[in-house]
Amino acid sequence: MVVGALAGGVLLFQAGSSERPPAASPEPAATNEPAASAYKPEASVCQGLLHRPDAKSERKLPDVYTKRVEAAGITIAGNQDVSDAAMAQAAKTVERIFKNNDLEQRLAEEGAYIIVAASGQGVLDLPEFACLGQQTRIDFDHVCGVADRADYPVATVNELDLLGDKKGPCTGLNILYHEVGHLVQGWTISPADYFDVRRFYQQAIDSGVYRRGADYATTNANEYFAESTQSYFLSQSSNGGRDRAWLQRNDPDMFSLLASIYGD
Repeated sequence: MVVGALAGGVLLFQAGSSERPPAASPEPAATNEPAASAYKPEASVCQGLLHRPDAKSERKLPDVYTKRVEAAGITIAGNQDVSDAAMAQAAKTVERIFKNNDLEQRLAEEGAYIIVAASGQGVLDLPEFACLGQQTRIDFDHVCGVADRADYPVATVNELDLLGDKKGPCTGLNILYHEVGHLVQGWTISPADYFDVRRFYQQAIDSGVYRRGADYATTNANEYFAESTQSYFLSQSSNGGRDRAWLQRNDPDMFSLLASIYGD
């Protein structure tokens, strides 16, 4: 894998059960990158381009995101309908993930940001992801969150899940840990660490830690990393008890790798 690209384009996390059956990962539409002088950021995950921000220029996000906060150098954005409590919880989550490491520096350099969707918004209601309705066959009505690239690395989750509301698309599970895990894996970890991720992924399947076809972590090595990140940062979990203690007990090699990547 080339560090800095998310394999398969869109990395999806689907709701529907505590075991979350795998979802297909659509490939981005094939495009030819235009010359730099012709490039105009579109803030769309379907454009097939990744725009590395110029440190001297102001970063542009869609105007609809009137609420913005910063956490560990990463922008968290939402529209006027997103509650302040959800924005604060997103910031708290980001700060927890990067509390004992400096991974956020690379993501901040790349202009990574997080979108908190309002309770009434679906993934396709967000400007960056609206194009996916025409580009894929995936049913986005039950998607908890997405991590991808739209000019900058981006992830989105719903405010209800951040607030632990069972009416959320992920039944109140704070899936931001999972989605930020995708950004960490895609943009910050070393090739050697990613090699270990793939090795531990196969090891976990072979040893029966996860059941292929039943557990979302078996989808591919990227989802395995994100699901493991989710468990690593949870002291208790609504996902069948798969919290930090479960991860350390059942997948000690991956637990140790995450400890070396994230710190305690």
